[in-house]
Amino acid sequence: MRRYAFLLALPLLALPSVAHAAPVWNGDMETADLSQWGYLLNPEINGMTYASASDELAIEGTYAARIELHNDAVWPNGLKRVELQHGPEAARTAEGATTWFAWSFYVPEVLSVDPSQTIGYWESGGSYQQMMAFQVAGESISFATRRPNNVVQWEADGMVTAGEWHRIAMRILWSKDGGTGEVDVWFDGEQVVAAAAAQTLADDNPHFTQVGLLRGQVEFDDVPVIFIDDAVEGDSIEDVHPGLEPMGGTSTGGGDETGPGSEGGEDVGESGNPGEDDGPATTIGTTDPDATASDTASDTATATATATDAGTGETSGGSAGGDDEGKGCGCGAQGRSNTVGLLMLVALAWRRRRS
Repeated sequence: MRRYAFLLALPLLALPSVAHAAPVWNGDMETADLSQWGYLLNPEINGMTYASASDELAIEGTYAARIELHNDAVWPNGLKRVELQHGPEAARTAEGATTWFAWSFYVPEVLSVDPSQTIGYWESGGSYQQMMAFQVAGESISFATRRPNNVVQWEADGMVTAGEWHRIAMRILWSKDGGTGEVDVWFDGEQVVAAAAAQTLADDNPHFTQVGLLRGQVEFDDVPVIFIDDAVEGDSIEDVHPGLEPMGGTSTGGGDETGPGSEGGEDVGESGNPGEDDGPATTIGTTDPDATASDTASDTATATATATDAGTGETSGGSAGGDDEGKGCGCGAQGRSNTVGLLMLVALAWRRRRS
């Protein structure tokens, strides 16, 4: 009888496992530092900290990155920037690959209109060409792809409100062919760009992303701050959860508790002319220490005239298919149902044997 019951239970071993969203990479600062990121650009100047993990507020967990931009945060090419860099594995931004990427941000005060600032972009490694970027001026935000021509794919006023978390999610289909590459974008859970055609790969080099504050070769007196949190790279929309609610947790700290997390620092955008980066970033982790961060992100007005040279953004993923977070395949419920049915058969066989 035991052997009979065992044979009946064998199908249980073949049941499908429950599927769970599992990001490929997580930049949530829950290490209490910025070590999850590959490079830091201008994290400290003259003994002053411009980028750090802070427990002041967060969209998920305890920590977020706090970034503040000062006029003396000058890159060797003259741009003003404080940023975090993440580079996916090379194969994940190769021709035909798809990358999903998302991050949350929070600005304590409305960002400057003039100069504006770039808060996130994708760029090619080695050649440092910006392929797509998010620009913020006051409460307005725009998203542009750079090749084969500079195209503003989306722009909206009144979206980047101070004192609230916001979330940007992307799906990127990588291709050097402008008719094959695609980009989807979600903002606060709403899809705002759907399958926009663009050349998403500049060349065969791996691509990377940078988030934070970037301004051009301009002088300014303000000190913008932005918080970055809950940054994720994944293989599906579930992995990056484009909605405001963090995956597997609740938000803490100031602002909208259901909004996307983001690490502190002041929002900055680039308003200068795009150009090739000429200085290395701070090395963190295992990223090639000889790599350099690109400095060619430009604001919308400048980018139109310089689209073929604009550059410095890392590939980030978003994906078409909706803005629902945590959508599952139902494998868990199906597996439980099959398990219960088989156990009932075992029990019935045992009962008949005893009678």
